[in-house]
Amino acid sequence: MKRIKNAFEPAFLKTIFQTAFPIAMQFFLASAVNLIDVVMIGSLGDSAVAAAGGANQIFFLLNLMLFGINSGASVFLSQFWGTQDLKNVRRTMGMMYLLGSVAVTLFTLGAVLVPEVLVSFYVHEEPALSMSASYLRIVGISYPVTAVSMILSMVCRCTGDVKIPTRASILSITINVAGNAILIFGLCGFPALGLNGAAIATAIARTAECLFLLLIVYKNRLPGAAKLKELFAFDRSFVSKYIKTAWPVLLNEILWSTGVSLYSVAYGMLGTSALAAVQISNTVIQLLFVFTRGLSNACGIFIGRTVGAGDRDKAIDYGYRFSLLLPVTGFLTGLVVIAIHPLFLALYQVTPETLAMARTLLILQALMMTVKADSMALVVGIFRAGGDTLFACLLDTGTVWLVGVPLGFLAVHLGAPLWGVALCVYCDDIAKVAVGFVHLFRENWVKNVTAQIQEG
Repeated sequence: MKRIKNAFEPAFLKTIFQTAFPIAMQFFLASAVNLIDVVMIGSLGDSAVAAAGGANQIFFLLNLMLFGINSGASVFLSQFWGTQDLKNVRRTMGMMYLLGSVAVTLFTLGAVLVPEVLVSFYVHEEPALSMSASYLRIVGISYPVTAVSMILSMVCRCTGDVKIPTRASILSITINVAGNAILIFGLCGFPALGLNGAAIATAIARTAECLFLLLIVYKNRLPGAAKLKELFAFDRSFVSKYIKTAWPVLLNEILWSTGVSLYSVAYGMLGTSALAAVQISNTVIQLLFVFTRGLSNACGIFIGRTVGAGDRDKAIDYGYRFSLLLPVTGFLTGLVVIAIHPLFLALYQVTPETLAMARTLLILQALMMTVKADSMALVVGIFRAGGDTLFACLLDTGTVWLVGVPLGFLAVHLGAPLWGVALCVYCDDIAKVAVGFVHLFRENWVKNVTAQIQEG
């Protein structure tokens, strides 16, 4: 009971919100860019929305693979920074760049050379299929700079500079919105490029964001301003210990993102309107879920630093507090979604059928917010940051592949409507929370993964 009271202590909440708010703002701005993209693209019709959604599934896979690499590294970054070990912070960055470059190379080549093959898994009808391939070929060029931005943003957050990524996102959204308006609709003397114009604007905005981060980090000599010899100063021992802890996180994100991507395959089997409805509802949810995501990331930063400093009891206390705090924010977010979702849907110029399906999905997702918030807290904020990356991997991927994917495709096979398929998919979070709380109460998830490296 004491921990329940501590979770809502004013001093605790103030400290957490000071870290969570800038992170949430960065997520908000990124989600706002996506919302504006979909709204502007929506004026081009259902096919354009479905096309962008299909192409963005490829970026979704890359994004989560990079998130896996960075999230695995964040365990080290937070714990090393807890002891002010700048040398190993930068060696960890080197591993992030090395692993990230492999993923980016594969996805960029695929997006540029064979976009039709990639998007055909998600989009099955013309003209959406051709539009999606063209969109992907353009945005694929921006994947390398996106990877650099994600790495620098993660390092900034884990070392206490949480406002810098937010400023970079503000620049990105400004350029993206202006670019969309000019290139989609042909303003200021430019030709109207439609969906391809949105892709060009996105690529330009991501490039500007990356250049801004590089300039600020290196000009102010922040922890992320590493020289090449500092980035790649690791030896076999460092790499071995790093991979031992980080590989479950990377595997987690690869398997999880592939499983979640299969959800889109299932939705796509229901037709273009269903895929467009999913794209619309997910965009709105991402925008309104940002504060919960910010809290989850703050949770990971606090627990990671505490574990790195060697305070096991305090880390466990944080785990209990966040496992109670996150569901409350999720519940409040759900209420907000139910209250204001008509305002967002009014922005879209799609068919009444698509809007009706999107409305139903938004209500379902709003009702699931409490559970979704807790599953995010347990996997990303508590177990992974606490060093128990293997259990986090098994929990996160196991529920997707053993619960969500089979139930989702079974629902499609049985002829269920879109909302029925979605309801089956959402069962993975219910299973995740049920199993996750059992592990939380065992209190054996705190593992100081940096101690051996520092000793070595």
